[in-house]
Amino acid sequence: MRLLPAAILAIGTLCAATQARAADPDWIFANSGPGGQPMIISHQGTLDVMFYRAASGTLGIAFHQRHGKYRNPKGVETAMAMIGKFTIALQTFLTGQKWDTAGGDLKPDTVPDMINALKNAGTGALIPFEHDPVSFSLKGAMPALEDLAHYAMAHGESLPPPLEPAVATAPAQPGPDIEKLAHHPYDTQHGRRVALPQYDIAANCDRAHVEMLDTDGECVSAEQKSQATLGAHWTGYDSDLRGACLSLVNDPGRLEKYQALLMCLSRYQDDRRQWQLVSGSSGSDDILPARNAAPAAAGQAPGQKP
Repeated sequence: MRLLPAAILAIGTLCAATQARAADPDWIFANSGPGGQPMIISHQGTLDVMFYRAASGTLGIAFHQRHGKYRNPKGVETAMAMIGKFTIALQTFLTGQKWDTAGGDLKPDTVPDMINALKNAGTGALIPFEHDPVSFSLKGAMPALEDLAHYAMAHGESLPPPLEPAVATAPAQPGPDIEKLAHHPYDTQHGRRVALPQYDIAANCDRAHVEMLDTDGECVSAEQKSQATLGAHWTGYDSDLRGACLSLVNDPGRLEKYQALLMCLSRYQDDRRQWQLVSGSSGSDDILPARNAAPAAAGQAPGQKP
């Protein structure tokens, strides 16, 4: 009878040690992330928790459910991951009718929030659609992430702050002042060939309708109409205005490209024509001194061709 309390105590100690090891998983480093990018992974029961360096240079998080039975309804392609107060929606990749891996790249400005949450959170939760949360441990994840950052830096790769200081870049050069260009009575680029670019209308409209509050069909129809108008009248716009408007439209934040390009060119070509009327210029390049100097030096009349 005296041995019974000791046996119970020993069993309790053994169980506590097992739970401690389960709550403090090992994080394994591997070069087997998306696109061969370095990653760290923790195997926790049927759930694999992964942090990886994305090909874009930011940080990604992914979860792999082994032998799971969660069926993903048609059209539902997200799962939620919670780390402390940090929450992110992840894309779900399917294998047949069962979700297999949920993950995605973080935006650089969300990485500091996740890191701050990771420093104070011991556990997290993966919330599949219409299923109970699946908890996972974060013990040891922060040191492993720091090792991942050191590895990335040692191999000439990058991670967003705070895992690595932002890479110093040269300040962006200011683009052409299109307002000043429109008040020149002539084409400052002298007819340089500028081609009409080919934009991915479907991809741009897929992102645009969320912000512009129109439907994909309306956006695609308007973009195609603007593209056709530009194609028919492209050579009628001055080269310098085409180049300046393209630099504005190519801003990654601008989504409805052809509509914006047509609006820009129409406005500033009209401004130039109005300025030509006011200044009394025909818009000819002959008023440029640089163009007239060469024939004059050769003993030719300014209007005579060599």
